[in-house]
Amino acid sequence: MIIKPIYEILPSLYLAAGSSSVIWIDSTLGVAGGVLLFCLGSLIWVMRSNFRRLDQAEHAGKRFNIPESLYEFMPFLFIGLALSLASTQQSIAAYAIAALCLYRGCSLLYMRHRYRRHTWQKVPSTVKTSN
Repeated sequence: MIIKPIYEILPSLYLAAGSSSVIWIDSTLGVAGGVLLFCLGSLIWVMRSNFRRLDQAEHAGKRFNIPESLYEFMPFLFIGLALSLASTQQSIAAYAIAALCLYRGCSLLYMRHRYRRHTWQKVPSTVKTSN
């Protein structure tokens, strides 16, 4: 069995290893392995997030109805697009678009982490005082 600190960081390690493989390895097999690691890391991340959620997904205030599977993977699609643009294109415009996609993907991940309640997060309880 894997100890908890290593278990919790595994999806991030998969994402980092896949991203670095896509950017720095020139062989087709290395890039394919990096894409596979990145996809597996994002899949594990989404599965853990959905399993640990305590709040219910509410879509009443949304203007567009995006399928749930696409919605959950949206940050990773932005980050993957940024990685593919940065590794294949050599123009300043491509780097600017890659930076914007990377920013959007990371901001979506941060917002989801901030607004979702998970089982591992402490839920503040009200303190009753007796007088």
